Amino acid sequence: MRPYEGVFIASKIEEYNLLINEAKSGECSISKREGIKEGYLYEKDEEIKTRIPELLQRNKLSMRVGPKEIQGCYEAIKWAKGKVAIVGLGLGYLAQEMSKKKDVKEVIVYEINSDVIKLYNRNFSQNEKIKIIEGDAYKATKQKFDFFFVDIYGYELSLRVVEDYIKFNEIHEIQEYSFWGMEHFLLSCSYEEIVWVYIPELWMEMSKDISRELEKSGYMDYYKQLDEKLVSEVLAAFKVVLNEGEDE
Repeated sequence: MRPYEGVFIASKIEEYNLLINEAKSGECSISKREGIKEGYLYEKDEEIKTRIPELLQRNKLSMRVGPKEIQGCYEAIKWAKGKVAIVGLGLGYLAQEMSKKKDVKEVIVYEINSDVIKLYNRNFSQNEKIKIIEGDAYKATKQKFDFFFVDIYGYELSLRVVEDYIKFNEIHEIQEYSFWGMEHFLLSCSYEEIVWVYIPELWMEMSKDISRELEKSGYMDYYKQLDEKLVSEVLAAFKVVLNEGEDE
């Protein structure tokens, strides 16, 4: 029940609330707000009153270190190992948490926005495990990764997750690939459609894990299904890519 335990969520928010300061660089800024009502996989009229750090780009929310981010990153952090890549730095929560793991040897973060990097560097001291590469992740030099995670979708599902899966697997040699929101996507798929798609074993394990924790927590009663039509479109696109990969 850990990703949905109030004490765990509150402790993570407080930890990063102390580490991250309000600041501005170019068109990016960090602010803090109270009164958040959010969660990963569920919707409940439950307000978080603690001050929560938010990253804004051109006054638009990019990410926040709140319940949704902490819960939605939980499985990625759990399964990360070896040499890890993250596309999208954000406020640095994911990179920092992955770097704490003994079986994570290196975390490579691709971030195209120099202002996001500047804000991160103001809040966090140098970490020997974390290397930030400023530039376009789609034009990166080929590397070999044990775990590759894309976190640039702003809490929204779109066909871009499939396009990026193709692109990044063409650029790099990747053992395990995932993206933010993957579990919510799979758990929203209909059985009639998903049964015909080869789903990576890790995706299944991550989805089962978070589903079990949601059930234990009692939040399953507030589970929110993603848009049926959109999920079906994304699954159909993944079917072409994943099924072809399994046949090779």
